[in-house]
Amino acid sequence: MIAPSRPSTAFLCHLCVALTLLAGSAHALAHGLRVTAHAEGEDVVGQALYSDLTPAAGLFVDILDPTTATRLAEGSSGDDGRFRIAVPSLPAYRVVVEGEEGHRAEAEAPRLASGGAVDADALRLLREDIARMEARIRLQDIVGGIGYIFGLAGLTAWFMARRRK
Repeated sequence: MIAPSRPSTAFLCHLCVALTLLAGSAHALAHGLRVTAHAEGEDVVGQALYSDLTPAAGLFVDILDPTTATRLAEGSSGDDGRFRIAVPSLPAYRVVVEGEEGHRAEAEAPRLASGGAVDADALRLLREDIARMEARIRLQDIVGGIGYIFGLAGLTAWFMARRRK
């Protein structure tokens, strides 16, 4: 009868590193920052959300000129993640939201045509719905993650097999 062999130290070390990386990746993805914004009248209006759709409250919001990157205005998001900041009139703006732990999100904020048949509140809700759809985890994301894990396991097995020869 053949006694089962014990796993090598190198294998256990690789396994610990892989598990540590996989455990940390879910935390990193759960806290991505997203921002939606548009120019409405003399203000830039928007909302900052984390990728799990919780409001990003109290974050620094910077409004920049998209062509020169000069700061036009600054403010912060409210308790619901929304912000409204007065700005000089330009055709478009770049909105930068910076939060804790190095979170940063940018968005282009175009000026909406005034006097049209589109209600500004309806357009804002539509933009927020689109942002929520983009933040959702889809089946292809899950399958891609599983494929990534199997690929790493295959590479580890290949390196270990080469080392044994």
